[in-house]
Amino acid sequence: MSSSRINLATQVRSYPHAFWMVNLIEMVERCAYYGVRTVIPIYIAQADEPGGLHFSQTDKGLIFLVWAVIQSLVPMFSGGFADRYGYKRTVASALALAIVGYLIMGTQRAFLPFLFGCSVLAFGTAIFKPGIQGTLVRTLSKDTSSVGWGLFYMVVNVGGFLGPPVAHFMRGISWPMVFFSCAAILSVNFLMLFTYKEIAPGGDLRGTPLTILKMTFKNLSNPRLYAFILVMSGFWLMFMQLFDMLPNFIVDWVDTSALVAQFHLPTWMTNATPRGTMIAQEWMINANSGLIVLLVVFISWLVSRIPRRTSILMGMIVSAVGLVLDVFSMSGVL
Repeated sequence: MSSSRINLATQVRSYPHAFWMVNLIEMVERCAYYGVRTVIPIYIAQADEPGGLHFSQTDKGLIFLVWAVIQSLVPMFSGGFADRYGYKRTVASALALAIVGYLIMGTQRAFLPFLFGCSVLAFGTAIFKPGIQGTLVRTLSKDTSSVGWGLFYMVVNVGGFLGPPVAHFMRGISWPMVFFSCAAILSVNFLMLFTYKEIAPGGDLRGTPLTILKMTFKNLSNPRLYAFILVMSGFWLMFMQLFDMLPNFIVDWVDTSALVAQFHLPTWMTNATPRGTMIAQEWMINANSGLIVLLVVFISWLVSRIPRRTSILMGMIVSAVGLVLDVFSMSGVL
């Protein structure tokens, strides 16, 4: 029976305990991660930000480059080790690294030490993903995978939606508190990590680190994999500007004072600026996570009826159009 013929509620009830636990762990991790990710462009390079690092935009670009390279390339190798040594052990190691990364970022203000902290966080995040997603794959079937990944993406964005307001509140205390609070939030995952039985990993449990590396390079030789990576890299190059450049653009250029007045937004959603009271950029960008939370499971159920390549292409086109429209005007409405 195809997933398009299975009732949505029936699919949701069919997922095992481990599926829901790794979703919660991912939600908490994303809450911490996006709490930092949506405000860090302001912290690094906004010239008039009190308490910021006041690095140049070029420095910010270099930090994000190193961050992206580590976070993108390491999973190609760490995934094999997660399959070999177990998903829970891999996730626990990743959480410890990410917490250390947040603490370094909150205490270091010179360029190289701060870059090192970002790199440690990126390395921890890169190890974290294969353990979480490996568990998910092992708990899903062909009939339930579309909705299962939709649920996962919804929960990810619940965390992504909660993180920016937390960071916005902590900014009011101090910038270091943003990083320290995210480290504290992430540590909660250790309490959940041991509340479910380990899912048997999908790799050869007898492999040595050397054989795992050999198998990784063998898998990377697939031409279809390179084609997919090339296409998706173009998408992520565009989409990551939502977090890399759009925060600075909103703070410097976008006028949302009319929206603040029209909807009588509370002070915890706004910032006072020389141009007037504006919606905090964290809340502007949060519209992305909010809409995903509301719509992604239903849309996943709908697109389970069409070829995956078609749904990927549709999503890429819609996202690209949306991001381009963002920079056509300084109007907060657009």
